[in-house]
Amino acid sequence: MAKYYFAPIEGKTPKYYWTVGILGTLVLGWLVASYVRFIKGMYITGMSHSVTWAGAKVIFVLFVGLSAGSLIMSALSAIFGQKEYKVLGRVAAFNAVLFMAGALGILITDWGRPDRIVLPFYMVNPRSMLSLNAYIYMTYMTVGVLYLWAQLKENEKWTKILGITAVIVAIFVHSGTGFIFGVVNGRDMFFSSITPLAFVVAALSSGSALAMVVLYYTFKLTKRSIDMRFFQQLSRVMLGLIIFVFYLVTIEHLTHLYVPEAQEGEFYVMFSGGFFTWVFWGMLYGLGLLIPIFLLLNPATKTKIKWILTASVLHVIGVLGERMLFILPGQFLPIPIFPGYELASSFQDGVVMPYIPHLAEIIQFIGIFAFIAFVYIMGLRMLPLLPVEGKFVKEQDH
Repeated sequence: MAKYYFAPIEGKTPKYYWTVGILGTLVLGWLVASYVRFIKGMYITGMSHSVTWAGAKVIFVLFVGLSAGSLIMSALSAIFGQKEYKVLGRVAAFNAVLFMAGALGILITDWGRPDRIVLPFYMVNPRSMLSLNAYIYMTYMTVGVLYLWAQLKENEKWTKILGITAVIVAIFVHSGTGFIFGVVNGRDMFFSSITPLAFVVAALSSGSALAMVVLYYTFKLTKRSIDMRFFQQLSRVMLGLIIFVFYLVTIEHLTHLYVPEAQEGEFYVMFSGGFFTWVFWGMLYGLGLLIPIFLLLNPATKTKIKWILTASVLHVIGVLGERMLFILPGQFLPIPIFPGYELASSFQDGVVMPYIPHLAEIIQFIGIFAFIAFVYIMGLRMLPLLPVEGKFVKEQDH
């Protein structure tokens, strides 16, 4: 019977030690920058009274989506019996836990008072998604760790049970993240009933894209072989998800154009927002949606691994752009307190607020990505996450 055999990597080369050392230094920089922010206060950041959900929240939402998408991709084999996906089961589950840990890490170190981390657990507001998410995220982390444990123990029964649970919780988690923004009716760029669904679909598309990139280069750098048919099949799944993301994002922006209160924000993003207009047309629609769709539909490129990986990387970049467009301009633009009137005050009401991340924030952003990579390569050495050989095993091969 065909079977995958998992084993840790050796990790004894100078290149491995250099990588660990560099990443460890960047992680230390993240911790130091976070401590300096805590001591000095928020004034050393680029945030303001208007822009309180800044770059760290963009990374937070991106990481939650990548985590949920990775966990669902990991569970495909356990739930639906698709043996060819078992090659990424452990790695994707491990990454799901890592990205959620990174998301919570950047979130907590972005708080003005991270020492109050326990407050959401005993001061619960059932009407607040921010309050409820403290329990939702901890439940997700627990399920993710248990699901990974079941795979490492090769317990098929619990792998399937926890895989089904993981998919349900992952969808609920990222829907909850979408609800955090979608129910803010005071911010027209946020308020939308489509947001939870759009967040989940983008999580699946970016999660599958990231899974392919990580898996390919992990196998390549560890000198283990993997069948390219795996990427060709997963790319077809990703193509369908990208098209769905394209549809949802387009519908959401077109809907905002029909709402008088939201038209100013949409015109700002589409035509007069400078950097954000470039992000909208170039980063989101161009790099993130249209080019990947073309590459994955074109007969000359859709079966070639270099173009599949290119489409995957570009789509993850596009989803990052979509998160930036969703979170930042929604705070830059003034709240229409008196629709139809211009508002001016000494508190900078009625003006478009700027945001440029400062040095401490930039170090934090780099450090949190380094944290994910650092723990990932350490995990590869300590745990049997990677198959010795990535064969394309299907049900009929049994």
